[in-house]
Amino acid sequence: MSTLTLRRDARILVCDGKTALFLRNAGTPGHESFEVDGSTRQDLPAHNADMGTDKPGRLGNARGGPKSSIEPVDWHSEQEAAFVATAVRAFAALCAEKPEAQVVIVAPPRALATIREHAGASLLARCVAQIDKDLTHHPVADIQKIVLG
Repeated sequence: MSTLTLRRDARILVCDGKTALFLRNAGTPGHESFEVDGSTRQDLPAHNADMGTDKPGRLGNARGGPKSSIEPVDWHSEQEAAFVATAVRAFAALCAEKPEAQVVIVAPPRALATIREHAGASLLARCVAQIDKDLTHHPVADIQKIVLG
C-alpha cells in the first residue's frame, strides 16, 4: 500500500450518514498532523415508522389484472443521503477558503457515492484520495494513520 503525503492545510472530510468531521492538516508533508476544523451530527429516530408511516403503494395493471406493490421508502436512507449532501456543501464552502489545498474524502461506499454526486467538479479535481471506510467513530490520531497509510 502506498503512503499518502499531504501538504499543509490539506482538507479531509470524514463522513457517514450521521456524522461528518472536517479535518485539516496542520503539519507539513511527511510530518502531517490532523486537527478538527469542525463537525456536524444528525440524530435519527430508531425506527422508520417514527419518520414516516405511509404504507407501500400499489400499481394497477393497465389491463385490469392484479396490482403489484411498490417498495416502501427507506426513510433512514433518505435522511442519511440528505445529511451527506448538506455536509458536502459545508465542506466545499470550507475548502473554498483555500482553493489550492488538497482534498481527501473518507466515507463508506454508499456515502461516498452521494458525496461524488453532490460535490462540485472543482472539489473532486483537487481530491488526492477517496477512501471507502467508515472512520467517523475513530479518534483523529487513528484516522490520520489510516488515511496516510
